[in-house]
Amino acid sequence: MLSVIIPTKQREDIFYDTVIALDRALQSFDYDYEVIIVNNDNKALSIALPSDFKLINCNTGGVAAARNMGAKYANGDILLFLDNDILISAESLQKGYNYFINLSNINDKMVLNFNWVYPQNIYDTLTQNSFGRYLLYYGFDKYEGKAWTDTTFDKNNEYIKTNMFISLAFFIKQSIFSQIGGYNENFKFAGYEDNDFKEKLIKNNIEIYLLPNIYVYHNEKDYLDLKKFLERKYRSAYTRKQAVDLGDDNLLLQHSIFKKFILTIIWSFRNFFISFVNNFFKSKKIDFITFKVIDALLAAYIYKGYNSK
Repeated sequence: MLSVIIPTKQREDIFYDTVIALDRALQSFDYDYEVIIVNNDNKALSIALPSDFKLINCNTGGVAAARNMGAKYANGDILLFLDNDILISAESLQKGYNYFINLSNINDKMVLNFNWVYPQNIYDTLTQNSFGRYLLYYGFDKYEGKAWTDTTFDKNNEYIKTNMFISLAFFIKQSIFSQIGGYNENFKFAGYEDNDFKEKLIKNNIEIYLLPNIYVYHNEKDYLDLKKFLERKYRSAYTRKQAVDLGDDNLLLQHSIFKKFILTIIWSFRNFFISFVNNFFKSKKIDFITFKVIDALLAAYIYKGYNSK
């Protein structure tokens, strides 16, 4: 049986799109399945779920704890984790599942990631403002973007082995998930819990595969706002420091006294800079300046998030 697990917190308009897409995809799915929704919020869900979807509550801890709870209640021997802003088609679901079954028959110790891109309706809006063009320039819009990787996925292969891992859409056997102890629940926010989970996989000789030609859509249209983007990077930087404290020295961030001073100044005037970008830096002709300002803001938010208590 396949257990689809989706942790969710707030973002109900986005989550509703995810539920509708998944429900449609499952209509033609060839195997037994269950869907477990983990509400990671103190408030009850206000949207109606399909009658065969199970709802459980996990209002303590972050997304790591929610994913673990979903796995705890899962009856399937295969788990598919999806984030609450992921749109999956029937074709991607069926092909992804088939590849996972075939690969696990060859190598029992493996996980399988989907490739991802933004949906077309997001692309239609990104070019209309400077921050959207920033996201496109740095490749935040796709898994192959330079924001995420410096390598190009080999599209000539149906699947590839990789050292990259992302939690937003992946298959794993329940036995493997249990073997490595699931996610570290010390991570309060989404971010480097992915990296910690990847290190567990590597430590236990679990190989990571990617389907370069099979996509899900990352429907994070509510984060296409500069301030929300920066706030999320702040929280992610906080989890990066948690990962360092847990022993991952590769993620250590160090700054000179001068750079700390500059980043503190930028942080102090962050709202001014954000307002300036949103209201005045609109022309494509000055994108090269706008991008530098956003880079500086991003560095300040990461610095402050990393060093927050």
